[in-house]
Amino acid sequence: MRVPPRPVSFGGMDKRLLPREHGAYAELGFPLLSGLVLGAPGAAAWLFAAAAILLFVANESVVLLLGVRGNRLRQELAVPARGLLVLLGGLGVAAGAAALWLATPEARALALVPAAFAAGLVPVVLSRNLKTLPGEVVAGAAFSAMHLPVAAAGGVAGAALWGPPFLWFAVTVSATLAVHAIKSRVTGATPWVVPAANWGARLALLGALAAWAWLPGARFVAMAACLPLAGVVVVNRLRLSPRKLKQVGWALVAANAVAVALLAAAP
Repeated sequence: MRVPPRPVSFGGMDKRLLPREHGAYAELGFPLLSGLVLGAPGAAAWLFAAAAILLFVANESVVLLLGVRGNRLRQELAVPARGLLVLLGGLGVAAGAAALWLATPEARALALVPAAFAAGLVPVVLSRNLKTLPGEVVAGAAFSAMHLPVAAAGGVAGAALWGPPFLWFAVTVSATLAVHAIKSRVTGATPWVVPAANWGARLALLGALAAWAWLPGARFVAMAACLPLAGVVVVNRLRLSPRKLKQVGWALVAANAVAVALLAAAP
């Protein structure tokens, strides 16, 4: 008789209650990080970041309870998922409300941008189409825009406020297209995504180079964008196997980390 494997726990919590889309951790983490390192974050900035993380993790419980992960997991984890949703959702809403209370009027207004994109994800989640390209693009926009309230709450203005969200969104969309292209070369399901990935990454890189040449005030943002975008261009050229997706993901994480370092080092 085969004994089923024991669930892996993470700090006492079943690991299966954590978000499974590992790329989403980076898509949210880097905009939050850039918002924090470019400013002088106070309580409001940290609370905005905490609210985003808490609600991101709580979303997996929603997905599980809707049956997106399968009926077996929904039945097995329904009770802890509900408890975690109440806990993390409540803490996330409380942290967001406190952030709005403490933030400047500009930061409060900018918090509406990621909130609007997050609202656009509701029908995607309810329809159980989490891994569709449109859904991933909207999620990427919501994650990228989190730089805005966090940075504004830390006193960031100008190109350092508005440039990084475009950087992260361009990198996220380019990388998402590249991943779909890698899969499509094997399955043949969406052949149009292969040229879209190739040209999308190239145009994004050319846009960053143009910004570096013609927008002196945003030059440091454009320089930071070039490395991860160039990495996506190379990935598309290599025509990698789906077996290499994990290595691709870690390479892009490393490139994004360098991009954050370049942003932080800007005068």
